[in-house]
Amino acid sequence: MQITYYFRTSILVLACILPAFTPALASGASTVPDSLLTEKYIRSIYISAPDSALHLLDEAEKRRLPSMPAFHIDILRSMVYESQAMYVLKERCLRRALQSDSVRLVPARRLRLLSQLSSTLDRLNRYEEGISISTEAISLAQELKQRSAESELLFTIGRIYQGMKNPDQALEYMLRSINLLKGSDNVRELALLSTFYGDLSSFYEDRKQNDDAISTSEARADVIRRMSEMPGPPAGYIDQQYGYLYSKLACFYQEAGQAQKAADAYARYRSTHFSQAFPGNAEITPYLLKSGQYKEALERNNTWQGVFTDGDSISYGYLVLLDRYARIYRGLKQPALADAYQRRITVLTDSIYAREKQSRAHEFAVIYQTYEKDMQLQKERSTALLLRVSIAIACLVIVLLIIILRERQMNLRQTRQRNRIAARQIDELLAQREELRKMYAEVKVDKGGREEVDEGEEDVQEDEEEKDEESPIGYIPSADVSEKSRRRFMQMEIELLETKAFLRQLKREDLQKLSGLKKNDVSRFIRENTGTSWNNYLNKLRVGYSVSLLKQKRLYSIEAIADMAGFQSRSVYYDAFEKIYKMTPAQYRETIDTEEEEQEEED
Repeated sequence: MQITYYFRTSILVLACILPAFTPALASGASTVPDSLLTEKYIRSIYISAPDSALHLLDEAEKRRLPSMPAFHIDILRSMVYESQAMYVLKERCLRRALQSDSVRLVPARRLRLLSQLSSTLDRLNRYEEGISISTEAISLAQELKQRSAESELLFTIGRIYQGMKNPDQALEYMLRSINLLKGSDNVRELALLSTFYGDLSSFYEDRKQNDDAISTSEARADVIRRMSEMPGPPAGYIDQQYGYLYSKLACFYQEAGQAQKAADAYARYRSTHFSQAFPGNAEITPYLLKSGQYKEALERNNTWQGVFTDGDSISYGYLVLLDRYARIYRGLKQPALADAYQRRITVLTDSIYAREKQSRAHEFAVIYQTYEKDMQLQKERSTALLLRVSIAIACLVIVLLIIILRERQMNLRQTRQRNRIAARQIDELLAQREELRKMYAEVKVDKGGREEVDEGEEDVQEDEEEKDEESPIGYIPSADVSEKSRRRFMQMEIELLETKAFLRQLKREDLQKLSGLKKNDVSRFIRENTGTSWNNYLNKLRVGYSVSLLKQKRLYSIEAIADMAGFQSRSVYYDAFEKIYKMTPAQYRETIDTEEEEQEEED
């Protein structure tokens, strides 16, 4: 079955890569009017309709419109790819645009694209390249005396060092970026400074430097106040800035144990229009959770959930929403609901991971399509070279698939061989145990005889038994156990098996009756003859009985076998079986089935 699966996987992979070697077919004459091939129109649709925007840009490139030079098309393409989080393609477009004389010879334009490229490299975790490009751009910004661009680049380097797990270097560059704008009277630079202060406070929060986060937020408040006294900020911008500020400050104060200041910050947050609608109304939830205001947090979370009703619920934003629900209900002492949301978080995490894989696959497909489109514009010699490279890659993939398949087959064969040996050992051990029982079956033990144990030993034995619950189960009789005790034990075991009493949830009193011992003697008696606790001993009998069921009841499910063998659940049964025999019930059944099939083929 597994071999068939790997062959099927190989075929699917080949089916995916072979179409990539087929040249794209001509789509026929275009009917797109020139009025749509403008920067203004493409900017208006590139987020809502990225595929349409890319199609229009392709058309503009084919027609070589004077109003849409090649470098401009690449810049617009980079915007589209950024909206789709396709940063590999965005980087490619930016680098191609930077090679154009129209960019290379215009410093301000080149600076803008270098800044975008450094941020893109940060997104791609290509940190060394990002630092190199940022440093080059900083020198250019200093030459052009563009302080805001220099500040942005310094902060980008700070983020890069943060990604490299170098917080000290990150902090150094972030502070350099902020110090560059501190004395500015330009409203745009102050807006940038406010954003940097917000990011810096989050940086301090992540490092548990709460006092620094508070002082940074207070400095941000002064910047926002200065902006509010200047002309230029768009309507609602100052209110939004205060909303973000006070929602963070409330959280920082609460974390620092300054409940009154946190409450004051919360009151200021509520006085903003930002707090009344999404996303502002959700920003305060972390503070409400920290301060134990779970009911209000629930109301705000319910409001936030409405945003996802008709939107995309497979996202990190929805994951945060579910996490907050789990924390809220745990705070409201409703663990069942909290656990339910926790389970949803697990499922959603898997879905996001699957979507990201699909998105990456789509990005690679788009990269290849773009690559093919570029190749079509080159000479036949370049096309022939591409074909040879493609065939070589295909052959390499096929060889790798064959190697992987071969290794899988070898691993599968080795696993089956190990399982076969283990299954035989199980059968031999059970057969030996059965022979031992037959030897003792004819010997009768007088259950009237009793061995005395001090009453004070009961608690000690109880503790020992509890400690042994996690120890391996096995028949390890004490070296000094008497033959009389061993006979008594074997007679008790025979009676347990004949009556199938071990399938029930036996208590110690039941074992006392079967063994004829005092209640305080049972634990010691079981331990002396098995080396383990009575509960583990019963589990071993049940697992041994389940082996015969696995052979006899081939059509029964593992769950049914577990139930018939006296286990409360499939998982408990699996744990016990694997603990004793070092393989799972399913592996054992598969092994004996395989052996029978091979035997039938030989016959």
